[in-house]
Amino acid sequence: MGRLATKRMEKKPSDRIIEVLSTKSSTKQQVHRNVLSTFARLKGVLIQLAAELNAAVCDIDHHVVVEFFDRGEFEAEIRFSGDALVFQVHTNAFALPPDHVLRKLPEAKSDPLFAYFGMIHVYNFLADSFRMNRLNDAGYLLGRILINKDGRAMLEGHDKLNRTLSKGPVDEALLKDWVQQAILYAMAFDLVASPFEGLEEVSVAQFFDVSGQLKQRTAKTLGFRPS
Repeated sequence: MGRLATKRMEKKPSDRIIEVLSTKSSTKQQVHRNVLSTFARLKGVLIQLAAELNAAVCDIDHHVVVEFFDRGEFEAEIRFSGDALVFQVHTNAFALPPDHVLRKLPEAKSDPLFAYFGMIHVYNFLADSFRMNRLNDAGYLLGRILINKDGRAMLEGHDKLNRTLSKGPVDEALLKDWVQQAILYAMAFDLVASPFEGLEEVSVAQFFDVSGQLKQRTAKTLGFRPS
């Protein structure tokens, strides 16, 4: 009788599937919606910031331009001086690794779904890499914005780009401050000339390559490894 009772209590595969769909899958969908909502607000911040900075700097030197480029639903760019920051949404939700700092929070310990986050990656490229289609040029990951099912955000990156998990849904003020710090960080690093040795030989095809890349790639000395 005990075995029969246990067997009756076991969930059918369809019940387990529905349970996962209504919990984990539903949470991931909510995370994705929150990421897109945050990205829409981030775009507004970038548009406003580009307009403000461009108006201010053009009064000083009209050759220096700050521009915003909308690259679609999942990507946006702000260019300033010789640099560009590209903000890119990852369309999936991720479970944070067991050793991540957010896993140690009381909320994460009491709610296993708390640790699912979506991501917006932030890359630094040279503006001319896009203008001149220099495909060999290197860009670098400056940081990333992590957003969970509650719309709360943690910002990871270099130095002042690190932010602890927000107490509530991320707002424009936090995003604007973070973007400004990212711009300052990108401008603090200059181009590094490639070693002369190894660049002396070049083929005619390389010389006449319309991209003008030759054998070298242009890059800056910075980078970020996400935790």
